[in-house]
This record gives sequence, C-alpha cells and structure tokens, in this order.
Amino acid sequence: MGFSLQFIQAGNAYNTLQEHVPAPLFRRVFRVEKPLKEVSLTICGLGFYQLYLDGIQLDRGKLCSYISNPDDLLYYDRYEIADGLSTGDHVLAICLGNGLQNSAAGWAWLFDKARWRGAPRVALMLEGTDSEGEAFTLEADQSFRVSDSPILFNDLRCGEIYDARCEQAGWNTLAFDDSKWGFAQKSDPPRGRPVLNGADPVVVGQEILPVAILPQEEGFVYDFGVNTAGVCRLTVSGSAGQTITLEHAETLTEDGVFDPTSVRTLDGWDYLPLDFAQKDTYICSGQGVESYVPAFTYHGFRYVLVKGITAEQATPSLLTLLEVHSDLKERGGFECADEVANQIQQIVRRSTLANFVFFPTDCPQREKNGWMGDAAVSTEHTLLNLAAENSYKEWLRNIRRAQEDNGTLSGIVPTAGWGY
Repeated sequence: MGFSLQFIQAGNAYNTLQEHVPAPLFRRVFRVEKPLKEVSLTICGLGFYQLYLDGIQLDRGKLCSYISNPDDLLYYDRYEIADGLSTGDHVLAICLGNGLQNSAAGWAWLFDKARWRGAPRVALMLEGTDSEGEAFTLEADQSFRVSDSPILFNDLRCGEIYDARCEQAGWNTLAFDDSKWGFAQKSDPPRGRPVLNGADPVVVGQEILPVAILPQEEGFVYDFGVNTAGVCRLTVSGSAGQTITLEHAETLTEDGVFDPTSVRTLDGWDYLPLDFAQKDTYICSGQGVESYVPAFTYHGFRYVLVKGITAEQATPSLLTLLEVHSDLKERGGFECADEVANQIQQIVRRSTLANFVFFPTDCPQREKNGWMGDAAVSTEHTLLNLAAENSYKEWLRNIRRAQEDNGTLSGIVPTAGWGY
C-alpha cells in the first residue's frame, strides 16, 4: 500500500488568535459494487484528524497522527478494516484540527511563522480487493464535501471553543444529507517525506474525579488533587447559549485564589496569550444532558476555574479529568519501606507520562516542546519504568531530519527554525 500525496482542504483561510476559523468537516459517499476484502486505509491529517467510516470512529488515539515538522516528515496512520466492506453505499468522514500545521499560539518558538503554516489538509487512500481479485481504490479529492464543525477555534497550546448549537446531527453517517455542503479544494502537497507512524498512540489513561470544589469570585475551582496532563470531560444540563469556560492552572495563591501565572509566563517571558492560555469554552445547545471533551488540545494542570455555571450546576459530576499521554506499557517500578521514596516514585512516574505525548516534552502547560536536553536527562528513568522505545525511535527519526548539514541540532524537535 502506498501513501497518497493528493491533499485537500476546506479553503485557504486558517485560524488565528484574532480571526477564528472553525475546524473543517469532510465527507464522501462512495459505492462498492462487489464485496471488498483485505480493506485498508492510510491517512495523513495536517495537523490532527478524527476519522469515521460509516459513522464509526477509527482513530488509533488522540491527536492523530503525530506532531511533526511537515517539511521534514509526513505521518500516516494505517487502518485495517477486518470485516471488509459490503456491497452498497458507504461514507468516509473526517474532522481536522490545526495541530502544528497551524500553531497560532506558537509565536515564542516561531511556529506562527513556519514555512508550512496554512489551513488544515488531509490525504487518504482506501484500498481493497473484490471477490474476483479486482482492486478498488479511493483517494481524497475535490468530490469530498466540506462544512464547518462546531469547533470554532482550536490550538494545541491554547485550547478550544465549541458551540454545540452548531452541531449537525449524524454528519458522519450515511443517512445525512450533505447537499448544502460545499466541495473540497485541492491543496499543494507538503514538502516532507511520507512515513508510517511507528510511535505509540496518545490515549486517555486514568480518569480522575475532583477532590474539592472551591467557590471563587469568578466561579468555582475544581481541585483534582494531582498535577498532571489531559483534558476535562464536561457533563452539564444547560440552557441554550449558556457559555461555560474552563481555565486550567497548576497552583493557587496563598489565599486560595486560582493562579494561572505559571501557565502563561516564566522568568518574565510571556509564552501564551492571556485570553486563550489553556482555556476551553463550551456553548450549550440546551438539549438535555450534554457532554464535551476537547478534541485537538491538552493541558497541564491540577486546578480548573469554571466560569459561567450556577451553584446548582457546580457538582462533582460536572468535570472529570482525563489524563492524556502516550500509551507506554509498564516495564518496571520501585517500592520500598520508605513512604517518602514511594511518593517520589509516583510523582516522577506521573510527571514522565504527563510530559510524553508522542515524544518527551519539557512541560505540558506552556510549551509542549520536544526539548532535547530535558529528554537526555530523563531517558534512563523513563526506560526503567516504561516501554517507550518505539516512541523514542520515531522521535530520533525527526531529530535526524532536523539536523543541519554541518551537524548543528536545534534545542527543540520539531522546530520551525528556532533553537539552533
């Protein structure tokens, strides 16, 4: 199976902090004349994708497929459709996030000026063989229909804005009528070399309930008891148009007030814009119990300041923390008679996972960068605890591609040119 380099996009406009462009939806109905077996699908989404076949989500994890410099490497995921495809109509559907393809808040490391920056785009190829041995091939092209999703804004380092009133029920199913949707545009192929993603997928690990709810002047702080990385699942019954914001931080002040300082600044340097830093916004549809999980971002935090809810809505079931990290299997551990030493091991283990999303990062709240110095001093204890070699190998492939002809390496990988 090859890699399709036939990329499409919804349009040329791309999301910025000043002008928001919704995450695009794509769909294509296609017909199978004879039953297909040995069906497989490869996809490259720049930046992130959510993929559906006949309404069933196929993603191997969150933030698919990888975080890379698309001028160096283009990451494809492959899915084997074990049951094949029956005769009749089927539908492929995709939602695209910005990822590193369009990092609006990555200005501190020049990602906002990256040569590759542009609207999200996707390439895919579905292949199969019918009962008579004839090949069936489908690629993404301008026959795909496009529309806006309810994700009005998304950024890897900032967060999301989701308006549930804009949902199109059943948009990824065969029965949906897409006659009012537009058509996709052909986009220039990225410059990177196509590769199959060999890194461990990013998954939701432990689900954590709040240990305390603290009233604040601006809302309610949910304390999850541990400093970790992930997103919150919001479950609420709200009125149509009710706007709920979730702001994430690591600390409270000495007076118990929500303190996002470490998320936004360090040593006097402003890393993230104040209005967007680690902030998810949900606008209710008013249709009964609603549930929302951010799709194309993650945060580093212990505390969440919830604004826009009533005291009656501020219940423990409102928020659940979903830890997000690479799916690194347990290899070893440490335990002894000293409880302090045991707690240190637990803290280190949580920090290691919180800072491993496809590759080791420096911090999950501000930068989310692959700092190579941080990785160098953490690799030994990581490998003693976790089976991370596949992810390290994939990251090393990116490091080799980032190395300049004279041998110079950047301090961060991937990079848009900053850090050499």
